[in-house]
Amino acid sequence: MEVHEFGKENGSKIVMIPGNMMCWKQFEDVMPLLAEEHHVVAVSTDGYDGGGTTFTTAEASAEKLEAYIQEYLDGEVDLVFGESFGCATAGMLYHRQRVGVDAMILSGPQYMNLGSLTGLMAAIIPRNQYRLMYNLQTRKKLPWLLRLYTRTDDEELLAQFKNVPPNISLDTLKNCMREALALYEKIDGFTPDSSARVAVWRGAKEPNMKTALQKLKRAYPNLEDHPFPGFGHGEIMAHPEIMAEEIERFMEREG
Repeated sequence: MEVHEFGKENGSKIVMIPGNMMCWKQFEDVMPLLAEEHHVVAVSTDGYDGGGTTFTTAEASAEKLEAYIQEYLDGEVDLVFGESFGCATAGMLYHRQRVGVDAMILSGPQYMNLGSLTGLMAAIIPRNQYRLMYNLQTRKKLPWLLRLYTRTDDEELLAQFKNVPPNISLDTLKNCMREALALYEKIDGFTPDSSARVAVWRGAKEPNMKTALQKLKRAYPNLEDHPFPGFGHGEIMAHPEIMAEEIERFMEREG
């Protein structure tokens, strides 16, 4: 795991966890905006820290973050922000409450179970990601499977792949797919918490969110559903000013 901190002089603390295939640099455009008022902690989980590590489970990543928060952040943070697959680790961190986490934003926590096609997709997607991750930056258009998954602007999403770290293993990608498929089974077992301070961000064009919202609203009855008009999956990352403004708004409302 790799951790970078910005705005350490500020009191309120935000932990940011990037999506699949991404490192902490996925937040490099929004971090300076947030660090003006907040202590921002950007994380590369195991498998994405460039050190040849392997991602295993979201819970294992949450445990490592808990140890870091205990040692370096006085055991508590004001907000955890998970982007795409980073929602799995963010969700475990928030649910476990082994450290104090006041609020959570889940950005693009898609429901990945595709019924009879799930097994096929689980086999295809990690290998497809592994083949693509080192040449996506040279492409002009997204591969069809990624376009189907994201429904986002090709240019904006392709620009994010400059944040793909080296040494991502096929085992990491397979483990992430397994964890993504298991995420909502775990959420189904959560005891509903009407006091939870949770927001779900999603692109209005983003697929696979209807069931996700139903399951998350059962777990967190008072969650805030925040669609972004015209956006697909992950497209909010190309708009750091909007991100920073909406994070500030959520923290002010929840504070």
